Amino acid sequence: MVQVAQYESDLSDEVVEENNDLNQNKKVKKKKRSKHWVKEATFDNAEEAEESVENIWSKQYTNYTDHGRRVYYRCNKAKLRGPQCSASIHLLYHADSDQVTVYKTEGEHDHHDEKVRGIDENVKKCIEELYNDGIMKSKQIIRALQTRKMKMPTLIQIKNYLVQYKKKKYGLHKISLGELEQWCEGNVEVPIDENKAFVASYKILYDNEEYEDDEDIEEDGNKLRIFISSVRLLNIASMSSHFHADATYKLVWQGFPVLIVGTTDFNKAFHPFGLAVCSNEKTKDFEFIFNSIQVGMQKINKDLLKPTALISDAAGAIKNGFTNIFGSSYNQIMCWAHMKRKVNNRVCQIDDKHIAKEIIEDIEMLQLSNSTEVFKLASTLFIKKWNMNNKQKNESILDFMNYFHNEWLKTNDGWYEGIQVYTPSTNNALEATNRTIKDDGTFRERHILSRFLTIASNIVNNWSIERDITSINGKIFATEPTISLELWTLSYQWAKSTKDIICISNDSSKIYYIPARDLQSISQASLNKYKNKTWSTFNQFTKSFDIWCMEMDNGSDWRKSKCNCPGFFKNYICKHVVGMAIRLKYCKPPPSAKTVPIGEKRKRGRPAKAKPALLVQ
Repeated sequence: MVQVAQYESDLSDEVVEENNDLNQNKKVKKKKRSKHWVKEATFDNAEEAEESVENIWSKQYTNYTDHGRRVYYRCNKAKLRGPQCSASIHLLYHADSDQVTVYKTEGEHDHHDEKVRGIDENVKKCIEELYNDGIMKSKQIIRALQTRKMKMPTLIQIKNYLVQYKKKKYGLHKISLGELEQWCEGNVEVPIDENKAFVASYKILYDNEEYEDDEDIEEDGNKLRIFISSVRLLNIASMSSHFHADATYKLVWQGFPVLIVGTTDFNKAFHPFGLAVCSNEKTKDFEFIFNSIQVGMQKINKDLLKPTALISDAAGAIKNGFTNIFGSSYNQIMCWAHMKRKVNNRVCQIDDKHIAKEIIEDIEMLQLSNSTEVFKLASTLFIKKWNMNNKQKNESILDFMNYFHNEWLKTNDGWYEGIQVYTPSTNNALEATNRTIKDDGTFRERHILSRFLTIASNIVNNWSIERDITSINGKIFATEPTISLELWTLSYQWAKSTKDIICISNDSSKIYYIPARDLQSISQASLNKYKNKTWSTFNQFTKSFDIWCMEMDNGSDWRKSKCNCPGFFKNYICKHVVGMAIRLKYCKPPPSAKTVPIGEKRKRGRPAKAKPALLVQ
């Protein structure tokens, strides 16, 4: 075994090396370069002089002299901490007058472009275009720049520039209630452009202000309500007879709800009136947005609205706010999709799955009731049926029937088709608009309030532009249902059928009783039972769907005819209305509707074009 010797340092060598380092580190004073200044121009005031300073100059330092204040600028193409460019300018603010003189050095620019920091201007424009097109993530922007073979900045540079661009586009992060109120006051005037968004109404409440009711007081005390719309959207609202209302979240970073109100046309397309940002979604908030629509009507010199129906979910705040503004003489339509979802979640608690399935089928038949009278009678028969069938007193069935009776027959009973004609039974059109806002408006990002107001104004502006009647792809507010080629085909085939139809005339209209499905005729006994509604069981009610009743006014447009089949309630037009018009020769179907053989359905896509001669088609 050999022991390793200890390390011994050579002190003499270290001392020599340290002395050499000290000699090398001695500061060498460089000779200061003198600058020769040349007078460039003289301006009458400071604003004109400062506007003449180009973007390539950055303020460096200030000197105070007997002649006045001198502000020196350096070339910002060179690094701040390093060799400076020889070119520079300075502004002399004369002490004895308001004039400002600009001086420039004789030396030209001698900086090196390859050493300039930052992102190239062309790359900045490309990043802004990508961000506006929905490519907002830094890594996605890098991939897009790589495919375009542009000069590649670093990831940190892109992130920093996105922060600056967001400030430029949306404004600052923080906003006070005073600044918010100032923004509303600056956008409250009705613009000349019909598509430009403006604040139709707003309400800002501070801590020290008195509130109208105790229900609205929150922990922080501050309240805000802002409704944004446009002239074109308010003009569409003046043509509406029913309202859709709902609230959506995950748009504002502070957690504020966004309230949407609109209507649907005869093609079931949703047309928003605007959107509101509120600090909550209570009765006063919905009362504010409904009242804001009336305020908007007054601003554009239109008559106040008198809607006949409200389509929403079971939220009491929406119904109470609507009643406070428009009164109680309207139909409250409960969204069928929301109702069915709630019932499905509750019916699964029934022990017997076969009984649960049968109950759901009966509820779906009950939903097809074509009038309030029929619904009340059928709902009574529905409760009677399941109380009699539950002789063994199954607790799960009893609990469900009590829940259904209290919730959907007493409190929220407006979920059947026939509660009001030409009105949808679901709120799906508005729900789809909420999704569009998140996908196309905010790109699934939650924005702070100050920035979301700018985004909301852009969303309202886009809604309005889309509904311009001069646009090729404009969403026109339909005042009558559109008959598709598929409906023309079904109606033509139905008109060619040999069904026996009963017609009863009166002074103003003609009523047609039509056999449903594969039935060819209607017996007098069945017709009397149908007209008198003498049903004693729920099964007899379901058999009433073997007859459809269609009413056609004398001397009026056949498109305004009404039918009580489910297809008419859902689409405001059906094959019975169009087929009867074809059968009575009030209209002619297009030739393409006759190309499908009787009994077959039209396939998807456009009709096939005619083949060349001598080929079988």
